[in-house]
Amino acid sequence: MKPLGKTYADAPANTGDFQRLPAGGYIAKIQAVTDLPDKEYLRITFDIAEGEYKGFYANTDADHEFLHQFISSYKEKAMGMFKGFLKNVDASNNTSFEAQAENGFDERQLVGKLVGIILGYEEYENNRGDVATRARINTRAVEIIRAGRFNVPELKKLANGSGKPIVPASTTGPGTALPEFQQITDDDIPF
Repeated sequence: MKPLGKTYADAPANTGDFQRLPAGGYIAKIQAVTDLPDKEYLRITFDIAEGEYKGFYANTDADHEFLHQFISSYKEKAMGMFKGFLKNVDASNNTSFEAQAENGFDERQLVGKLVGIILGYEEYENNRGDVATRARINTRAVEIIRAGRFNVPELKKLANGSGKPIVPASTTGPGTALPEFQQITDDDIPF
């Protein structure tokens, strides 16, 4: 093998050991928003703004940025969900993005705003045919999260790697350990 030099010496080791948030409700602060008009969605990067996990993603490297991102599609078939996202941001910040959406607004105005998120996990079959785990994020108004008026989603499992979800026998709630997760690579990212 050829000498790898300084590039090797300076590279952080990616051993697959990274922490994930437990499933549950969180107050998130939007850190960045990217509009992908050809795909008709916003990619939203967030960090936890309050509580025990405040700043959880502050030191996340670029290779794991997908761990604290979600997509909000504004395709016609997803318009109701997009409208719900904007309503949740508006209710959390006393803003009026929903009213502006029909005529358009600069999506970068969402940066710095709070929104409640409900984080769950699901299994999926990656490009190599392995079962891996990814986050599922739904937004809510901050007040709903603070008041605890939400259900912690169960791990959505695949039936025998068939790609069809099954309902798990047990629930994942506060204080319940989540299963071990496989290392996720760029091939596993669904976007």
